[in-house]
Amino acid sequence: MRKLLCSLTLILGSMSSLWSQIEGRVIGPDQEGLPLANVVLYQNREIIEGLSTDMDGRFSLSATAGAYKLHFTYVGMQPDSIDIRVPASGQLNLGTIELKSAASVFEEVEVVAQSKMMEFEQDKRVFNVAKDLTSVGSNASDILNNLPSVTVDVEGNVALRGSNNVRILINGKPSGLIGSDPASALRQLQGNTIEKIEVITNPSARYDAEGEAGIINIILKKQDQKGFNGSFDLSGGYPELYGAGATMNYRQNRLNFFTNISFNQRRSPGGGRSDQKFFLADTSYSFSRDRYQSRGGYDFNFRAGMDYYLSENQTLTGSFLYSPSRDQNYVDLEFVDRDINNAIVREVNRHDAETETEEVVEGNLSWQKTFGNNKDHKWTADFRYSLEDDRENSRIEQDTLGRPGTFLQQVANLEYQRSTLFQTDYIHPLGEKRSYELGARSTLREIENDYELSDRADDGTYIPDPEFDSRFLFTENVYAAYGIYNGAYQKKITYQLGLRAEITDLTTEVGYGDSVNRRNYANLFPSAFFTYSFSPLSDLQLSYSRRISRPGFRTLAPFFGFSDNRNFFSGNPNVNPEFTDSYEAGYVRYFEKGSLYSGLYYRHRTGVIERITLVEERDGQEFTRFFPINLAVQDAYGMEFNFQYNLAKWYEVNANLNLFYTQLVGSYEGTDFGADNASSSGRLVNRFKFWDSDLQVSFNMDGPSQNAQTRRLGIYTFDLAWTKDFMKGNATVTLAVRDLFNNRVRRYYTSGPIASGGYFDTFGTFQWRQRQITLNFSYRINQRKSRRPEGRGEMEGGDF
Repeated sequence: MRKLLCSLTLILGSMSSLWSQIEGRVIGPDQEGLPLANVVLYQNREIIEGLSTDMDGRFSLSATAGAYKLHFTYVGMQPDSIDIRVPASGQLNLGTIELKSAASVFEEVEVVAQSKMMEFEQDKRVFNVAKDLTSVGSNASDILNNLPSVTVDVEGNVALRGSNNVRILINGKPSGLIGSDPASALRQLQGNTIEKIEVITNPSARYDAEGEAGIINIILKKQDQKGFNGSFDLSGGYPELYGAGATMNYRQNRLNFFTNISFNQRRSPGGGRSDQKFFLADTSYSFSRDRYQSRGGYDFNFRAGMDYYLSENQTLTGSFLYSPSRDQNYVDLEFVDRDINNAIVREVNRHDAETETEEVVEGNLSWQKTFGNNKDHKWTADFRYSLEDDRENSRIEQDTLGRPGTFLQQVANLEYQRSTLFQTDYIHPLGEKRSYELGARSTLREIENDYELSDRADDGTYIPDPEFDSRFLFTENVYAAYGIYNGAYQKKITYQLGLRAEITDLTTEVGYGDSVNRRNYANLFPSAFFTYSFSPLSDLQLSYSRRISRPGFRTLAPFFGFSDNRNFFSGNPNVNPEFTDSYEAGYVRYFEKGSLYSGLYYRHRTGVIERITLVEERDGQEFTRFFPINLAVQDAYGMEFNFQYNLAKWYEVNANLNLFYTQLVGSYEGTDFGADNASSSGRLVNRFKFWDSDLQVSFNMDGPSQNAQTRRLGIYTFDLAWTKDFMKGNATVTLAVRDLFNNRVRRYYTSGPIASGGYFDTFGTFQWRQRQITLNFSYRINQRKSRRPEGRGEMEGGDF
């Protein structure tokens, strides 16, 4: 036994002598220690060890003898790296390492390293898609529904903090990928092409003024590592889901080539039921509608580009996007009409088979120049041109029980869109924490829509219905310029003041010159941000911005929806833009293992665009018409909380809660459409690490809401995902279940006036698609997952 103990002692002693201690202290420009700074030790580009400094900025690592690189990062500071050589034994004391302050804490940094699921930056929150396990095999619509304060209803409409007036960008710019139907476009954009998503609730003058609730910016994947690297994905699931994708990059000397390719085929069954009652002066009656649908098809996305490094300070980037898709959609409707005694008077079956094909082509060219050794002094220019062609053809069959023959209709809808963007931005630092920015942008957009509904005559020919035969031309040109000044007062206060001017030139045309409506208006949009740093671990920010929500193509088009002959969707060419004044106050507190953000916000809207529901009569049959109008005023008050914490090495929790209250005042043709709405949304994500795998359990809440006419019940869902790495960390398999209990169903109640007198009530349920189960396999080449230290350092990128 004594010999055994001696042998063990000698072995352990010899092993410990192989390791050396690396010690040091990270300080800032004020010579104070930086708590919870990131310290990462590299050897041959592989991460050996990473940690966060203590509250005095000190750190200690262990490593065997050899050459290494130490990398230091901290919020608001410029990253730094040093080369070290660790001796065979003993201790290596590096003394103090001073990090320099970033030229401006307002600089918008793209965070490309793998980090937390959500990060705070100065005027936005960044959601890292890869960190949400349930995003595997999902599309952009699914991923957005996972974001804090963002909800996507069962029809695919996106809302931010309870408002649907949100601007969606791709790589910081409008894109043909989104087009005039964002709900459909987001379902076609696959998650494996998305790097991260930025949620900007109070945008500065740097951004477009469009979007009352703010901006959602989707950043697509792109790498610039030297040599070849890439990732490949395969997905399968139920209901029908097949997908494959690849992201590749090759950099050599002055050239960097990148590409994203994805193919997806899915089919989503869904349906619902509505019961509608009509109360007239002398009678009442009702009908019920059961809806069964199956929507799906394929979509393909190909994006390729090249960076050419003209010099150390100049880069030219060009990229090309091609995205075709084809969907086969089927809808079956069963109507049952009842009289005042609830007796059945008619039963109708209606079948709609639709084929939709779409092609998007887009080209981008960007140029960037930095000046001297200051990377923050730069000038950029961008050009984008896109074309979109969308064709929808439907064949509608209607049978009435007890009546011979089948009534047939055809719908043909052709939509063509062309858009051009020019943009330039210039940033000039004036010293530490001071700079000014100037920029200009022109966005030119034209959409032409031809819609034709035809009824089959007795001789078999199809005759166009003049009421639903129209051409609509929408032309919108927006010219903008902005200026921003970033400054600081003493050491704790930083601020940003901005002003943006936009001129809008809008023309709509119905038919071929039959009805032309031209509008031209100019507006100023100020913005202001003030940040007070109590310490390196806590900040308070106050902000203000003015926004505009211009009526889009579908809001102004006189008619754009027909598949159910008892429900019509139309636009209103007389709708004007609405304006919003937005105020926010937020406080963020960082801990050693997490963070807490709490904020208050207030929005005052004028000329509110609201879609209302009226019952009208056509050919002796009442039908429901949905169309937009400008109501008077809406005030929205809210508070938001975001909490992240690593309770243990094996357990991480992320929670978000948004509480808000809106008050809408307005009337239309003598009917009051005012409404008060108190609602909430939230998400709780629990992530467990065990047996070299991760398990994520998510709870999603979209509380009950009320608008001018409709009361919607709350929606509460669970998502589940499990993932495991293998093949030395180069491969990952993920099993995800969205809507675990299959209860993401919209339940609603609507009431309103009947044009001829009386009122109606509607009770309904609708489920866009059922629970989705997805299995995904991912393989990476020269892209192993990073092992990053926990704590505040993972939330780098700005004060907020």
